[in-house]
Amino acid sequence: MPAHNSKTALIMVDVQDAFLDYKPWGTARSNPRFEHNAGALLAAYRQLVSFAPTSHKLIHINHASVNPDAPLHPSAPGFAFQTFARPHPEELVITKNVNSAFIGTNLESVLREHYGVEGGELYIAGLTTDHCVSTTTRMAGNLKVVGQGGEVVFIEDATATFKKDETSPYDAETVHGVHAESLREFASVRKTDEVIERWRLRSGDR
Repeated sequence: MPAHNSKTALIMVDVQDAFLDYKPWGTARSNPRFEHNAGALLAAYRQLVSFAPTSHKLIHINHASVNPDAPLHPSAPGFAFQTFARPHPEELVITKNVNSAFIGTNLESVLREHYGVEGGELYIAGLTTDHCVSTTTRMAGNLKVVGQGGEVVFIEDATATFKKDETSPYDAETVHGVHAESLREFASVRKTDEVIERWRLRSGDR
């Protein structure tokens, strides 16, 4: 684990209105507590940012499909951030067109500039577990954007995914769990409560 006073960043991936409608993505969603947990993360992290603004960075990722008929096309209502996850004016928003938030964006340079030579912790949550969140987590680990000795943290219960269709033998929770488990080679896999407790200790809020 990095030093107690190291820099951190939280990436919230694709928490957009299009995912409120399951039909384009599958037949059922995993993790009914996604909204609760992701909202709690945002509230706790914003408190951490207020405690030390230069040490902590909140980054919102949104997906802009190049297909004009897609639910995540910028012209579609589903492109908007979900109400509970709307960025504040001072928070960074990065738009991507593929699964990884690092491809075709400045995310890597933003993080390297933020961490500098000291490294730190990168927390990742959002939608969906097996697509954009997983791909972004894997690339963060491969690129070592947190520096040597830094830590990428995948917040498992602040993500969600879908059962792909009725004929699939794998329900949404199975898809979610297997993909979360597979990320252990690239990141620490944590729960919302333990991450928030770590942040509280950093800010001195006991």
